Amino acid sequence: MTFYSFDLERFARNHLHGDARNLASLSFTDMLVIPHVYDFPLEPYADCDETNIAWEVYNRVWGLERKPAMHPSGDDGIQPQWRGDTMNSFRTIFGREIEVEVTGGDGVIGFDGLRRFGVEDELFKTVHKFWYTYHMIGNFIPLPNAKSHGKTINTYRTAWHDYFDSFLINLHDCLTGNSPVSDSDKASLPDLVAKNSFFWDAYRGDSGWERFIREFMLEDYCDADLRPKKLYTGLWYWKRGLSRDEYKKACYEYIEKATTMIVSRGKRMMDVACDLNACVERLGGATMHKTPTTTTTNDF
Repeated sequence: MTFYSFDLERFARNHLHGDARNLASLSFTDMLVIPHVYDFPLEPYADCDETNIAWEVYNRVWGLERKPAMHPSGDDGIQPQWRGDTMNSFRTIFGREIEVEVTGGDGVIGFDGLRRFGVEDELFKTVHKFWYTYHMIGNFIPLPNAKSHGKTINTYRTAWHDYFDSFLINLHDCLTGNSPVSDSDKASLPDLVAKNSFFWDAYRGDSGWERFIREFMLEDYCDADLRPKKLYTGLWYWKRGLSRDEYKKACYEYIEKATTMIVSRGKRMMDVACDLNACVERLGGATMHKTPTTTTTNDF
C-alpha cells in the first residue's frame, strides 16, 4: 500500500487565493465533479475523507500519519492504522445519486430518497447544496481502524444507519461505563474499542471523554457538560411506514444542523492546520500524536 503526502501551501496558492484556511469552505465534491480545475485526475468514486489533502489536515491537526498499522487487526493481513470517516453521511436519508431523465436534454443528478417521496421539486436545491457541504473538511474525522470480526469502527457505524450522534452516545457509554466485551462471533462497539485500545485508552473515563471531544472539536455534538446528545430524528429513506411529511421534516432538520456543525468545525480545523505554533501546542498533550511532517508532493 502506498501512502502520499500533500503540499497544502502550493494548493492554497493555486486554488485558495493563497490562504489554506479557505479549504474550510471548499467542497471536495467540487474536486470530484470538476477535477481539471483542481489539477486532479480523480476517480469518480474516490473517498473524500481518505484523500491525501484530507490526510495532510489530519496530520497537522492531530499528528496522525497515513501509514500501515503496526497493531494486529484481528484478521489476516495488516490494516491501515487509521481511516478517514465522514461523520454526517448523505445516502442514509437522501439516497444514492441517480440520473434523472429530462425531456429534450441529458440527464441531471437526482437522489433516490427524494424520488421515493416525490419531493424533488421541493427539496432538490437544498439537498443538492448539502451534497456539496457534506464533503467539506469539517465533516471528516480520522478513526482507528483495527478490525473485530471483520468490521472496523467505520463499517460498524451502520448499526445506527451512520448517524454520528447515535455513534457518539454509544461510544460515550463504552469509554465511561462498563460496557462488556462480547464473547459472540459478531463485532460490537465494545469489542472494537478494546481492539483499538492503542487509541481509545487515552480517552477512557469522564476526563478522557472530555479530552476526546475537545481535541477532535466535537463540542457541537454535545451538551454543556460535553455529554453527547441526540441531534437527529434518525430516519432512513427506505424505512417502512415513513410518511412524506415525516421525511421532509427530517431532511430539513438534518441539513440545517449538520451544515452549521460542518462549517464551524472546518474553520476551527483549518485555523489549527495553518498555525504551526497552535498545531504543536495542540499536539503536545496527546500521547498518540506526533509532530506534523513536512510534505512535498501535490497528489490528491
